[in-house]
Amino acid sequence: KAELFDPEALISILASLEKISNEITLVLGPENVHFRISRNSLSEENAFVQIPTEAMFDEYRIESKNNNIIGLAVRASNLIASIRTGKRSQRIVVKLSKKDRQPCLKIEMVMDNNEITQDVPVTLLNKRQIQETAEPSLPDPEVKIQLPETLKNVISNMKSVSDDVLLSATSSGDMSVQVSAELVTIKTYFKELKGFENMENKASGIETGRCRMNIRNLSQVLNSKIVNLSNYIVGCIVESHAFVVYVELGQNMGHATFYLPVLTV
Repeated sequence: KAELFDPEALISILASLEKISNEITLVLGPENVHFRISRNSLSEENAFVQIPTEAMFDEYRIESKNNNIIGLAVRASNLIASIRTGKRSQRIVVKLSKKDRQPCLKIEMVMDNNEITQDVPVTLLNKRQIQETAEPSLPDPEVKIQLPETLKNVISNMKSVSDDVLLSATSSGDMSVQVSAELVTIKTYFKELKGFENMENKASGIETGRCRMNIRNLSQVLNSKIVNLSNYIVGCIVESHAFVVYVELGQNMGHATFYLPVLTV
């Protein structure tokens, strides 16, 4: 049971995830709330958001036999619709309940001295099912680089040229994105970005990496509402595995991580 004091932020997170998949996993723990889209492989897009409970909830209480961790499968669209109903309410309380033996998230809202209740159906997950939705384990990235704010506009403009984009970067802060069609190749360069050194390979000098990915997947993440809440965004090239977009959210609200499938370079 908890009182939700920032419904707009929660709607932004859910709306961003809904564009990837309407079916999401919600993992409630004593200190953090996790929103997960976890696929069986990295051939599809995966997404994970971790929010400290105090960043979004007051009077947060949770109890379970699984070390006070509760896992739920829920449709993002249902949760968004229910919260939008009461985003102007004076108080929103969310609690796990049952209606006609169906587990649900009961959302109680007080608006103009009227109480409105909505029940969002959920499926309870056992400990094994929760563990299966954990983030994938990947090798260290070849390159980690802070992504510029202007990248989303560049990528949006490139979508009409090709279905995929080649992104290359170095640990010294250089990055380029390239799209090609039968008669044209467009390449945009970025300089003096913030690079993050891989300490294990520091002695080897400047590190380079490149990956090709679906341009609409990348554009969707860069234009998501989660990015609007961010302090900064880091791109991680893990060649032959994934392009990982890490989003540090503002106001100590936590972070989001997107795993985008890569294509053959």
